[in-house]
Amino acid sequence: MKRKTKIIATLGPSCDNEKSIEKLISAGVNVFRINLSHISTEAIEKYIKMIQKTREKMHKPISIMVDTRGPEVRVCSFLNNKVNLKKGQKFSLVSNDVQGDNAKVQITQPICIENAKIGGTILANDGRLKLKIIDKKQNQLICKVCSSGELSNNKSLSFVNQHFDFEYLNENDKKDLKQALELGVEYISASFVNSKKDIDALKKFVYDYDKNIKIIAKIESKEGINNLDEIVPNCEGVMVARGDLGVEASFEKLPIYQRKIINTTKKYSKISIVATEMLESMITSIRPTRAEISDVSKAVFDGAGAVMLSGETAVGNNPVLCIKTMTKILKEAESEFDYYKTFNNMIKNPKTSNDLIIQSAVNASFFLNVKAIFTYTSKGSNALKFSTKFAKVPIVAIADNVKTYNSLAIMCNCIPVLNKKEDDIFNQATKISLQNKIAQKGDLIIVTTGTTDKISNVLKFVKI
Repeated sequence: MKRKTKIIATLGPSCDNEKSIEKLISAGVNVFRINLSHISTEAIEKYIKMIQKTREKMHKPISIMVDTRGPEVRVCSFLNNKVNLKKGQKFSLVSNDVQGDNAKVQITQPICIENAKIGGTILANDGRLKLKIIDKKQNQLICKVCSSGELSNNKSLSFVNQHFDFEYLNENDKKDLKQALELGVEYISASFVNSKKDIDALKKFVYDYDKNIKIIAKIESKEGINNLDEIVPNCEGVMVARGDLGVEASFEKLPIYQRKIINTTKKYSKISIVATEMLESMITSIRPTRAEISDVSKAVFDGAGAVMLSGETAVGNNPVLCIKTMTKILKEAESEFDYYKTFNNMIKNPKTSNDLIIQSAVNASFFLNVKAIFTYTSKGSNALKFSTKFAKVPIVAIADNVKTYNSLAIMCNCIPVLNKKEDDIFNQATKISLQNKIAQKGDLIIVTTGTTDKISNVLKFVKI
């Protein structure tokens, strides 16, 4: 059984060379994520070019996703990269340009120092470190450390129950995004999306460089949860970013929020990604914990289309083993997933003839001995709709350009094929079936086209 759920791997020091990227692709990576919060301008170019070179060499569809800093608050750098803070000591957050030490550190958003309330709580290091604001001076928040812990370069801060009016894209984000877009990436993973206004601000900037760029909204706050119905329709997909979401909102509600986000993506036929600490123990261990195995499986049972690894591949001891382990867990969970029941329970309200064709094709595949559903797509929208309908048979998406071909790699249950030929579409589907061993002579496939294709709104059963 081929795996349907896609795997996203974060690049970092443990896999920042072509040989490692090649091994990760061979192990099953579909998408590489580059976190712009932890990388230099030079490294952005190096990473993107390495992925592009390797996927071309291996003739594999691989998506590149860059992760923005977003309007979050981070500490800057420390003299020795990190400090250990003790319960009861004073520690200051400052806006002036200083090298951090055990007494103070600069933060990225001066507006927080101006507007934060005395008595407020600040969480750092994914909530492991707690600070209480006890005083304010010019350019300085004086805090008391409430729980001992480590604080290292670039870690995010969460001001509990305090809202600041940030500009969505800061100058660093704009500079990094401009570079990434000019080099050519398929996806932007937008951090801290709280409303449609944030998506609009991002689109206004990035569409000047690439109108076909696809946006994944990271939901990391209660405000984002409350605004899902305005966020999800306006992007290509959503990430359940459980790290900051678990700090910003009540951590015990995370499983509920995860299911709510995924259900909303089903409603609007969008990509859904579950991220953060999925195999965290494997940063150092050769085996996942039982809880991690259950967590990955739950993502599949909830209906997620992709899962993401962060530190496990970026800084872990064995990134390739993490991918192989993730693949095993995903395939086992998928073998127990009831695709027909999930499809049947979905709200079916086709707004166009194309929507009706997609639903009809998936429905027919459950009752006939169909080996695959073929769809032709120029920009990926048709393939995206198919990939979110929980067909049990693979969706073979035929793209006529390299950009779309690579963007399809993130889509659940989607097998991307690049074919620029002007052949008869039904003959094309037959040839691709045989060449890729998707079907053999005598088998049945379904061939469809979308409204943007030369032959519109077709659903045909083809015998190989």
